[in-house]
Amino acid sequence: MHKTTISLKEFSHIPRQVGPKVQQRINALKVGQKMQDLPEELWHDSFRYYVKEDPTRKGGPNLRLIRLDPRRPSLTVTGFVFNKFVHPQENRYITPREAARLQGFPDDFMFHGTLTSVQRQVGNAVPVQLATAVTEAVLAHLTQHNPLGLGSQIYASGCFPALSLFSGAGGMDIGVLRAKHKKLVFDVKACVELDHDCCETLRKNFGSKVSVVEEDISKLNPERALALCNTESALLPLIVGGPPCQAFSQAGKQKGVHDDRGKLIFEFLRFVQEVQPVYFVMENVSNLRGVAKGELLREIQNRIDHIGYNFTCNMLCAADYGAAQLRRRLFFIAVRKPYPAVQAPLPTHGDVGESLFVSKPYVCVAEAFEGLSSLENADLDSEVAVRPVVREALSRRQRYRTRTDS
Repeated sequence: MHKTTISLKEFSHIPRQVGPKVQQRINALKVGQKMQDLPEELWHDSFRYYVKEDPTRKGGPNLRLIRLDPRRPSLTVTGFVFNKFVHPQENRYITPREAARLQGFPDDFMFHGTLTSVQRQVGNAVPVQLATAVTEAVLAHLTQHNPLGLGSQIYASGCFPALSLFSGAGGMDIGVLRAKHKKLVFDVKACVELDHDCCETLRKNFGSKVSVVEEDISKLNPERALALCNTESALLPLIVGGPPCQAFSQAGKQKGVHDDRGKLIFEFLRFVQEVQPVYFVMENVSNLRGVAKGELLREIQNRIDHIGYNFTCNMLCAADYGAAQLRRRLFFIAVRKPYPAVQAPLPTHGDVGESLFVSKPYVCVAEAFEGLSSLENADLDSEVAVRPVVREALSRRQRYRTRTDS
């Protein structure tokens, strides 16, 4: 397919405007430097308070102001990096498109909503490369064990429908769509998400190929969700999702299940229990392990075991699978009993020479940003050409279905 031309604004490649004091800080930062490396007169007031006036405190809203090192993967992308991550060469904060590159989104993936909403959608997403690696581990397990006759009897075409819950902006779903093992693939049939802007983002990118259900999962009828997946039997191959993680993250003050968002993990598991998919993948923040001294993690693990699944719980780093970002996420990868648990995918990237188990070097920030327009003295009304990667992927799935169903 031919490239399409869009504006820098639609491409989300416009920097956030800052005041004179912030610009001074940005101008003074060298590669890899943070707020504490600046002259003290440029420190943020809250930073000075935490560091000098109250030495028992740590952190502060601008502690992680950092100019990205182009030779290394970035730190974790969140919805707050747009006033923390400084471009490696240019004196500005990174743009949403640059953050989307760090998250693995293809350039033709467009985000709906205000700048704040787009920043949140990008920051909350699952890195695409990480989602792809986990999904391919599931497909490899399916190839080896053929649970419940899933491949040989029910979906002999090798194209397995999948349901996405808490879909957000679709990072996990793109990863699922990209995954392939031998001749086996998953096809995301429906996404369930409550946030309106996220739903509009999904509709804008997936079109009619994926049903987008803008609904609260606690009120969604599982039978309706199954109907949207057009399963060839009552057996749904895969459910994926990332229940909101703010309740367990540092940004969410780690309130855990005392925060309503913390209860949504159990809504996800309730839905899984009712639908009983062959596999499910649930991801969350790494801090979940420490909530209530590990009691929450044990409760989740006991619940998964109780509803009839064998599983592994793995801390995975996105950079180990080809993302330009040191983002660590907790993944529960589960399969119906009595089949053996799905093992986490082996890393494919790393510091080559320091590990015998990886053959590819980490993808660095410079590689992730390669080809993006410089914004120094740029005309913000100018346009950029992008290749329709998402549309091509969905078209391949359509051709795959048509070919195997005939």
